[in-house]
Amino acid sequence: MKTTIYRLSLIARKALPLAAFTIALLQAAPSAAQTTTNRVWTIAETLNERAFTPIVRNPRYTQGGVFKPCVRSTDVPSIAQYRPAMAECGNKAAIVLSGKYKDVFSIVVRDRENKDRWPAQGINGCSAYQRDILALNKCSAFKTQKVIDVEDDRGDATVHCLGASGYSTLFKRVTRMTAKLADVPNSHADPLVRWCLKGPTVPLN
Repeated sequence: MKTTIYRLSLIARKALPLAAFTIALLQAAPSAAQTTTNRVWTIAETLNERAFTPIVRNPRYTQGGVFKPCVRSTDVPSIAQYRPAMAECGNKAAIVLSGKYKDVFSIVVRDRENKDRWPAQGINGCSAYQRDILALNKCSAFKTQKVIDVEDDRGDATVHCLGASGYSTLFKRVTRMTAKLADVPNSHADPLVRWCLKGPTVPLN
């Protein structure tokens, strides 16, 4: 899995208001092509949208039942962000983690059946052995394909690029993010956090 270092410059931050103004103008009078185009975020835009609000001490949970529940989307820490499409990820979905979650061991999205290996046949030309036995990240659209370490004066972050766009049919059943905080050798009780999404096509935080 490839890791890239990205420096968010002050110039990029200053350009954000102009970019937002330009987007507003385009949205005010969209063409037929624009009305069918889903938004794509940049790293700079996403980090600029971080609220840095205090983490909820007693978060509410939902989507329980057969699987363990996840923290309601309204209570997910603002330093855990999801975007359906990120420019630096080739317009594929991304999870951006900052603060105490920046250096988690791994993070994936899961569907309503709690699967993190999808599609069943795999992607990127994976063999059955790579897909089912090794469970390589590159074989699943729900797993991280590329990591971008971001240096930012307001707080560094890690961008996890996933294997498909949040607007794609592959993501239509995605409901949550699951982060493994650390990998405990020879254990099936790794520390996990589960965060509900508002939907695969909707940004979170």
